Amino acid sequence: MKTRQISPGHHPSGARGYTLVEVLFATVITSFMFFAALSAITFSKVELARDKERGIANDFAIHYMETLRGMNFDDLVPGNPISSLHDGVGTNEFSKKMTIRVPASGTWVPISGASYEMFTPDLPWLAPRSPEYSLTLTPTTVAGTVRTRMATLQVRWNAPLGRGNKQMLRMDMLRLRDIETGQ
Repeated sequence: MKTRQISPGHHPSGARGYTLVEVLFATVITSFMFFAALSAITFSKVELARDKERGIANDFAIHYMETLRGMNFDDLVPGNPISSLHDGVGTNEFSKKMTIRVPASGTWVPISGASYEMFTPDLPWLAPRSPEYSLTLTPTTVAGTVRTRMATLQVRWNAPLGRGNKQMLRMDMLRLRDIETGQ
């Protein structure tokens, strides 16, 4: 049997290992790529949550503005219910009383409670962000008669993860007495 001496620099069958510097360099690059991917996933989750919350707030705002659009022009004043379904007197199909009123102009009102959750069923998802809304009514008077009412609805809520400014949504609507009543 023949034995062969292997010198320290010689590897059998041409196999060569990696040096410590190469291994460290590869580890650093792999770690950098891993943390970059993790940051992208976290950013994506925050943006997804922000988009979902904006969609829920948008649903509330559209439903609220459409309900205001259905009101009689002269009933669109602070303190009045937004519809006969939301006057706190009658009950809905679940035998629940719903009270949602036109707030005082420019007053921030929390969007919480059973009435608002029945009004927009997705609102409990937004509840941890302390959502609230404000309705500003600006009338235009001609010859002592209110001819138009500009309704500006703003909805605001805290940012996801408590990072950043409050999120806000705004919708405007113009109601015209002349077109609606023919006067």
